[in-house]
Formats: sequence, C-alpha cells, structure tokens
Amino acid sequence: MNENNLEYLQNNLKYLGFGESLNQKLKEAIEKPLLEFKLQLEVSMAAPNAKDKPELADSMRYELDFSKSKDTEMYFFNKYNASLQKAGQPDAVDQTFYINKGKGVTVKESYNLLSGRAVNKDVVLKSGEKANMWLKLDLSERDPEKGFAVKNYGENYGYNLASTVDRFVLPDINKQGFKDQLMKSLERGNLHEMTFSKDGKEMKGFIAANPQFKTLDFYDLNLASVYSKAVDLKEVPVKTLAPVENKEAVVEETSVEAKNGRGR
Repeated sequence: MNENNLEYLQNNLKYLGFGESLNQKLKEAIEKPLLEFKLQLEVSMAAPNAKDKPELADSMRYELDFSKSKDTEMYFFNKYNASLQKAGQPDAVDQTFYINKGKGVTVKESYNLLSGRAVNKDVVLKSGEKANMWLKLDLSERDPEKGFAVKNYGENYGYNLASTVDRFVLPDINKQGFKDQLMKSLERGNLHEMTFSKDGKEMKGFIAANPQFKTLDFYDLNLASVYSKAVDLKEVPVKTLAPVENKEAVVEETSVEAKNGRGR
C-alpha cells in the first residue's frame, strides 16, 4: 500500500467536508487491494432555525467512488453521488459531483445546491481559461443520465455579491469582521442568520445569495420567504440590462452527472 497516496486521499476527504470517519474503511479497501470500490456516509443537516430539533433535520447520503490506476499502485477519488432527503418530503433528490485533483463541490455545498441555492466556485472555460462563477442546479429539469441541469452566472452576468449586500439595510453589517464572514457563508450557498429592515422595522431571519435575479433571498425565522422588494434599501439601485448567461463554461471542480435515481 502506498502510504503517501492514502494520506493524500484522506486529506482530500477532509478538505471536501467528509471528515475522518471514512479513513479506516478507505485504508482497508486499499489494502485488499480492490480495483475499484465505494464508500458510504450519511450526514444529518440541522435546520438553521431548529438546531435543537433533530426531527426537523434533513438527511444527506453520500456514495464515494474510488478506482485504482491501471499502471501504478495509486488510487483516485473520482466522484461522489449526493442524495438529499428533506425533512417532511416523500422523495429524495440526488446528483453526482466529479472530483478534480482533490477539489470539487464540498459536502455542505452539495447540500446547498440540492436545496436549490447557488454556490460560488472556480471553473475552467472551454478555452482553458479559469473563471469564477455562481452555479445553481435547475431542479425542474433532470436528464436521466446527466442529472439536473447546471445554470452558471459569471462576471459578465453582472451579479456582484458585495454590492448587492450593500444595497440593503442590514444592521449587523458594520460589526467587526461580520461582512467578511457573511460573504464567505453566502458564497458557499448557506442560509445565513441575519437582521434586516422591513418597513423601517428590524426583523430577524435568514438570507441567501440569488445571482439569477441579482438580489438576496430573505426568510423569516420560520424560513418563510420574505419578498426582497419589501426589504428596506439604502438607496434606489440603478437599472442595468441583464447580460446573457455564459454558456461556454465547463465546470472544473463541479462537473456533474447523475446516476439513475429519484428526483424531486
């Protein structure tokens, strides 16, 4: 067994958010040795407004695919299938995410994507150039072989998260270090707890990035949607023409295809 290869794969799993719980099973599979193998993991995702109520948590199931090189003793982590079972919903949704040199969609990002939110990732265009884009799964369109269609919104689309955040009256935004933390959280596709202003009154709730409509999504503490145009603005935004989506993007870290399975 190649110890360096094992350590590399274990670091990949940790970086992608799978933690260390699969380390022993990974080692045992490589020691056999198997030409290819799968590892399974189930993760509970607590609702942001009910972290003390496990019965309201969503369930994520992961199946990780590994294979051995034809020429060496090296093993590779190629892809994983993520399946989301939302609390209280009868059907699960799933998608396969590809791994490129240990990088790709993380555990939490896969949950956010399958929950219908957008994630900010680095991609490689067909020209070979690198770019940064917002990615979102179109959960209304599913191909039996490729899975859900991936929409992408690049720099030319005109969505700037920092400028968008600055448009709204957000009382917490000036706290030291808060905005940096908020930006990183929204880029991962998280629902972030936030105080915002509506009709001149502060209310607590959650926000998420919405690059498709160049705004933020707002929710109350029960995760009921709050109309974004009802949230107080610092100033009236300047109207601009919406550029066309970049259809030439090839996702470097988040290439996707779905195995036959259940859809929403």
